[in-house]
Amino acid sequence: MLDVRKLLLLREVEARGSIAGAAQALNYTRSAVSQHLSALEAETGVPLLDRTNGKATLTAVGRLLVRHGEDILSQLETAESELLEFSGQVYGDLRVGMPFHEGPALLVPVLAGLRRDHPNLRITLHDVRRSEARQAVRLNQLDLVVASRYDQIPEPDVPGLTEEPVAGDRIRLAVPPGHPLAEQGGAGKPLPLADFARDPWIYDEGSALGRLTLHACHGAGFAPDAVAETDDMQAVLGLVSHGWGVALVPDLVPDRPGFPVVRVTPAALTLTRHVTLVARTGTIACPSISAVLTAVRSLVNTRPPAPAAPTPH
Repeated sequence: MLDVRKLLLLREVEARGSIAGAAQALNYTRSAVSQHLSALEAETGVPLLDRTNGKATLTAVGRLLVRHGEDILSQLETAESELLEFSGQVYGDLRVGMPFHEGPALLVPVLAGLRRDHPNLRITLHDVRRSEARQAVRLNQLDLVVASRYDQIPEPDVPGLTEEPVAGDRIRLAVPPGHPLAEQGGAGKPLPLADFARDPWIYDEGSALGRLTLHACHGAGFAPDAVAETDDMQAVLGLVSHGWGVALVPDLVPDRPGFPVVRVTPAALTLTRHVTLVARTGTIACPSISAVLTAVRSLVNTRPPAPAAPTPH
């Protein structure tokens, strides 16, 4: 019978891209990981790693085995969660990841209420980049994370995860107060994105919001001139306030004290960020996670629906 722990090692190699990366993530030595994987290859009778060119990448069979390992792990977590469910108690440790520059305003009031109601539940918060959030849950580094999706920028599904809607978040253009169009935009007048084609722009092309920026600008007929690259929204607001450039910013990102900006609604363009809460599918029945998801559903039911994305032509 295959050893589940070795299957998880194989998954780490796939996720980290190397044996050394997997060893570092798991606090193992590189030789220990190599030995376990060699033993797994001996058990299966087929090569699972391609070790040519000094690298270790998974073979097609190795990737197949990782997918089976994901299913096995999910089933084991489901069994553990259902056993905990019989106790009727909400307790234990819950690791929650969120981007600290905006996550607390969304989720912390919910978590604080649960902590008051369930004194045996210990909740720890972890700052995590949205681009890394889903993998952190998949690899069991965190139990829940706040993540995002954009209608115009599809993201691949990560195996073994479930996402719960939290909020629909309008995205507008942040401009410095001294911008020639700030007065019109600040008064609530929607302005075409093309009006900002000659402005310098602030975005991170590697982030989903950065890719949305490129998508929206190209749709408006221009390529944005990137003068700063960062996905730290508080840094973005600071740069915009100083007149360094303009940037697309979700409304749920709070204003930065002492760094005023004007938020302008793009005309004839609906940009929405869908904020979600992500957990491993096998842990949904766990009382602590179930309590959070129930509270989040209640929160969602009190919010107005998110604006729909326009149909692409």
